[in-house]
Amino acid sequence: MALINHSLVPHGGYTTAVLYRLTTTHFARSEASPYRSKPVLPIAFQLTFVRPTQVGPVTLTVEEVKLGARTSTIQVTLSQDVASKGLQTKVVGYITVSPVEADQEGPVVIGNSTLQPSPPSGSNPDGGIDFTALAEKGRDGQWTRFPTVPAIAISQHTELFGALPPSTVQERVNTTVDQWARFCPGGQVPARWTNEALMCLLDLFPMALDRLSAMATSAWARTTGPEGKQSRPPGPFWFPTVAFSVDLKKSIPAEGTTWLHSRVVTQTLRAGRADIRVEIFDQSGDLVAISSQVCMVVGFDRNLKNGDRTQGVKGKL
Repeated sequence: MALINHSLVPHGGYTTAVLYRLTTTHFARSEASPYRSKPVLPIAFQLTFVRPTQVGPVTLTVEEVKLGARTSTIQVTLSQDVASKGLQTKVVGYITVSPVEADQEGPVVIGNSTLQPSPPSGSNPDGGIDFTALAEKGRDGQWTRFPTVPAIAISQHTELFGALPPSTVQERVNTTVDQWARFCPGGQVPARWTNEALMCLLDLFPMALDRLSAMATSAWARTTGPEGKQSRPPGPFWFPTVAFSVDLKKSIPAEGTTWLHSRVVTQTLRAGRADIRVEIFDQSGDLVAISSQVCMVVGFDRNLKNGDRTQGVKGKL
């Protein structure tokens, strides 16, 4: 998958991680915080990416919407100065937190979490992955290390592994995308995923964008104009994020974790709009987080025409 370099635009997951840090810092310092002596865990995000962000200073604003013993909710706004327009809202949303001790209370009931279809198999007799071999050799069973994506700066700080994509467009449309990831900030290996770093992974899935590009290619190949011609070229595509929600199901331990598994699914591409759902599991198979985002599917020429490099740029075929 080839990508255009959008290094001037912060990655959406990185922006979400900034808001994660904002949230934990706010509750540690707020005079009204009911958790001044307790660490908090953000458990839910509902964010709207209103306008493009750019690398540079930001203004972060917090409004306390509801403070409670079990959960509290804040409204957050990320703004930036724009020439001739002043301070402009870029991202706005709601974040709900709970004290860490509350996350560890009460019974745990796990429903049927068997993934269907099954992920690619590793070299172990039971189909599991030999993670030592995967880390050292870059391959194990059907899994292989994918090259970093220069267009996505955050990919320079991760190692992603997945199955090689099928060769035809239709096969790629019908393929469920799984990936395993290691965190390697600045090339440091091994490093460990934290709850904050997890925000980046929830929006990092280049192999799934290859599938989404295949879906868009397939859709526009069937779209014709009044003279029987395609209404627009079948690519490249631009996938700006409109809305992004996160449900954190399980807190990553304080010491972090080395490997995380993402399953990325797009159910429908309709009317130039697609859904992207991500489920993240740890090595024990426990569900760690779920994210869902709405993205637009438009020709990349829209990006060039607008002269903007937007927060939601995902990639192109």
